[in-house]
Amino acid sequence: MFKNLFRRTPSDDAQPAKEVTIYAPIDGEMVPLEDVEDPVFAQRMVGDGLAIRPSSETVVAPVQGTVTQLFPTGHAVGITTAQGLELLIHIGIDTVELKGEGFTKLVEQGAKIEVGTPLIRLQLDKLAGTAKSLVTPVIVTNMQRVQELHKSSASHVEARKSWLLKVIPQEG
Repeated sequence: MFKNLFRRTPSDDAQPAKEVTIYAPIDGEMVPLEDVEDPVFAQRMVGDGLAIRPSSETVVAPVQGTVTQLFPTGHAVGITTAQGLELLIHIGIDTVELKGEGFTKLVEQGAKIEVGTPLIRLQLDKLAGTAKSLVTPVIVTNMQRVQELHKSSASHVEARKSWLLKVIPQEG
């Protein structure tokens, strides 16, 4: 009769999902994703997030995780967090066409990173004259892993200091 009274069930051990804070990877002016001049981002075809019009030259890690994709041209970087969230930082619009001009990679693919780890250095003066746009989307690409996503309403963000997105991942 009392055999199951104190037996633990999996639900007894369930912890509330941990919120993941995604910080701004670069200083700049916040831009709603729908205002990005590329329908792939504006229509959330690759995921959801926000964008930044950069005012500084160093892109830093917005989360702790691993660099899982680093484009040879240096215009974009993919990061995976310990919680399994996949982020894409895509510097500018159609910047792949610049073939790496104006971008210096500061990490290697596979690197373990902390918030604030320098990832890519930009030559803003060079890019301003050649890139279609420097607006930089910061996207959670695997939205199926997201239970809740909260976006900052700030108009200006500081790298490492301002939060951009707060995400509660799906359990499991």
